[in-house]
Amino acid sequence: MAAVLSARNVGVSVGGRRLLDGVDLDLHPGELLVLVGPNGAGKSTLLSVLAGDRAPDEGEVRLDGRPLATHRVEDRARRRSVLTQSNEVSFPFLSAEVVAMGRAPWRRRPEADRDDEAVRVALVAGEVESFASRPVTSLSGGERARVAFARSFAQECGIALLDEPTASLDIRHQHRVLSRTRARVAAGGAAVVVLHDLALAAAYADRIALLEAGRLVAVGAPREVLEPELLTRVYRHPIHVLDGPGGSLLVIADPSATHSDSSEERIA
Repeated sequence: MAAVLSARNVGVSVGGRRLLDGVDLDLHPGELLVLVGPNGAGKSTLLSVLAGDRAPDEGEVRLDGRPLATHRVEDRARRRSVLTQSNEVSFPFLSAEVVAMGRAPWRRRPEADRDDEAVRVALVAGEVESFASRPVTSLSGGERARVAFARSFAQECGIALLDEPTASLDIRHQHRVLSRTRARVAAGGAAVVVLHDLALAAAYADRIALLEAGRLVAVGAPREVLEPELLTRVYRHPIHVLDGPGGSLLVIADPSATHSDSSEERIA
């Protein structure tokens, strides 16, 4: 099946530092692809390049088979939604108003007839209904994150690009965000999600892309990528992968490991 979004030999450098180096990656219809890797591995940079928010120094990104740069900005906004790590709102807009902002790409188009229904569904998806009439400036960090997710959900794009959408959420809402994204993907969409929690990645990903220092070191099904020796080397910390209930994978960092330079050298 043809990729809806693809990167070919993508490279990004800033101040002499290589953030991405020769990245090749495809996103297919009906696929939830999770990007994982240590801090500074290039996950958010890659997501921004895939979104078209950052042009690569080398290589190319294609959307629906065409170079991303040839798609008009407004067309991109109707094809893919983007949820970044930073979603601060400085003005006291009501939560429902922020969610409704996700419908902006559809203004003056037939799809705008769905605005009210799309916002209602998104409020439920993010579990935002109980504080829909409260200013976002009065909400906790986790509540704001749920509003931001609902806004991107209301956009109703075929492709969702989410950067650490679970970072400030409790366990229930982590799973709710990913299960709602999973459902959209199962209905014919596609998603790229940046996650730090490897257990969540194992639970929801169709494929996992593991980055290290700007390079893809593994891409494949969770059981292929979440391999203890590989994870231990990349994260520079002992990691165990066990079989859990119902065929799940449990990814556990060894809490007894020392953090001295000598131990890290042995892991490397």
